[in-house]
Amino acid sequence: MKNTYIRLVSVSLIAAVALSGCNKAKSSDLTDTTEITSAATESTPGAGPLEIETTNETTSVENVSLAFNPHAYSSILYDVYGDEYRDSFFNLCDALMEGKDTFECANEEVYNWCMNGVTLNQLYPVACCQITSEGNDGDPSYENGTGHIYYKKSVGEFLQRQNSFIEQVEEIKNDYIKPDYSDFEICLALYDYIASNYTYDHDGTLDRMEDGSGGACLRYKRGVCADFGAWYAYLLMQCGVNAIQVQNFGTGKGLGYHAWTFVDLNGKGYHIDVTWALKSEYVGNDDLILDYFLMTDEDRANADYPPELTEVPLITQRYFYGKDCTEYDFTADDATYRLPDLTYCKRFDAAENIIYYYNLTEDTDEHEFKYE
Repeated sequence: MKNTYIRLVSVSLIAAVALSGCNKAKSSDLTDTTEITSAATESTPGAGPLEIETTNETTSVENVSLAFNPHAYSSILYDVYGDEYRDSFFNLCDALMEGKDTFECANEEVYNWCMNGVTLNQLYPVACCQITSEGNDGDPSYENGTGHIYYKKSVGEFLQRQNSFIEQVEEIKNDYIKPDYSDFEICLALYDYIASNYTYDHDGTLDRMEDGSGGACLRYKRGVCADFGAWYAYLLMQCGVNAIQVQNFGTGKGLGYHAWTFVDLNGKGYHIDVTWALKSEYVGNDDLILDYFLMTDEDRANADYPPELTEVPLITQRYFYGKDCTEYDFTADDATYRLPDLTYCKRFDAAENIIYYYNLTEDTDEHEFKYE
């Protein structure tokens, strides 16, 4: 009964913020888009990456292929959960890669966390809604250090779905990321990827019951803040960046739950709100807005989402696992990368560490921002 309850609530969590006002950004030039009339199909990204300037010194690594990482995880989670959770979850991922029906697991509590819909949706999206901890009557879930996996369809169908997912993730990584990118550049490139290729699900019809939040977001190239916050975090973890989805109940009038991504760059925390950066939400401007990239706690508070109200679904799991978010420091007080409001990125130079931008409140001249 407990596992059934957890599963039902997890599915609800995946779409919990679909009715919130999470598409409302603080900039005054955001407007509603026209109604989405058709869902995108599984396809390659529709918009190309930011124009990137490189030197001949970087060309030697351009042909290196970036492979799928089945162990997408973050040290943020490790600091809270430790070895048992991480290692058991990696065992689950390895089992799924081979279509196995059992995996080595530390204990039943860890097993329930590994198989939970929130965990799978954010750390191994292709398995969300495709596997369950419940078999037929009498079939065990966990016993003697072994966790059981029950596929909702055939193993062959799951492996086919998984292979397609892996190919799409690898395509994204190789289209947008270079092997020698810094964590900062990875964050910027994938921020551009989602902002350029995804639209907000204004009509609220995105069906997550088959693919989960991350899978549906990838398949149809649309979603809401919970979808984007988790999907962006997953892609960052795919590339080795410490990231995790966070959410908050806004204090402003008419605001509801909003979700975004918290990242750790070189030991410092930042908020990234890719939902508010979606290019489809801006009229007449196809450039990448930087207002919501590497935000501080003060920026979040000014947008009526004060950091002290922040929740972390992968840690709190809506009270099932009793973990406290304060076990990890989610402070974001470094303003190194903050530029004036209404700043847009035209391109960046990965060789010289320069972002070329303009600011609408000042002029449309091109300026340079040197990053470390």
